[in-house]
Amino acid sequence: MKKLTLLLIFFSFSHNAMADLDTARKAIAAGDGKKAVVELTRLAGEGSGDAQYELGKLYAEGILIQPEPSRALLALSLAVENGNKMAASLIEAQKKRINLLQLASLQEELGVLFQKGGPVHANPERAAEWLGERALNPIRFAEEERGELARKVGKLYETKIMRFTAAHSWYSLAEAFGSERARKDRQRMALFLQEQSLSQSKNESIKQYKRYLKQRNKMMAGITQ
Repeated sequence: MKKLTLLLIFFSFSHNAMADLDTARKAIAAGDGKKAVVELTRLAGEGSGDAQYELGKLYAEGILIQPEPSRALLALSLAVENGNKMAASLIEAQKKRINLLQLASLQEELGVLFQKGGPVHANPERAAEWLGERALNPIRFAEEERGELARKVGKLYETKIMRFTAAHSWYSLAEAFGSERARKDRQRMALFLQEQSLSQSKNESIKQYKRYLKQRNKMMAGITQ
């Protein structure tokens, strides 16, 4: 009986979500972008990949509403994560329309969403990937803040993902970025790793630090031109 009740609740919720999505699509067809955004934003926040796709497409096209590439990219990225295959084809074009500052905001927001869940299922690996990209994005932090974000990535790898070599690598990066606390983390993780893993960690942290420097130099060259 309990299972039947849960199934009825699930199908009722699914039916309501589909009806709301249909309402949003009718609003788009009628040229009512404002109404469509209201409906789609709510559904997207509840984790509907189809709503996230439709919302991202609205922001990308900029016909019924003001174009906003950063919002488009966020919605489309969430849609891809939730299994909407059509969204992937629109992402690259939106990436070319945003600057590093907007990209930094997107990276951090997606990292936090994957930590907490909501519009996407909580996924520590994806959280670590996005927060790691933010830590390597050359848009300014105080160096200690960049280091603390890199340390947070290390913590995810150590405590949630259980990949100790990756954790050691990110603690090394965090230390290079100015986090004093990361030194003890790196030293602690080294106790669990063999020489081969330590060498792998060192190579990876050097590779990522060089990537960060390359992006920073490119950004600075663009500013001075």
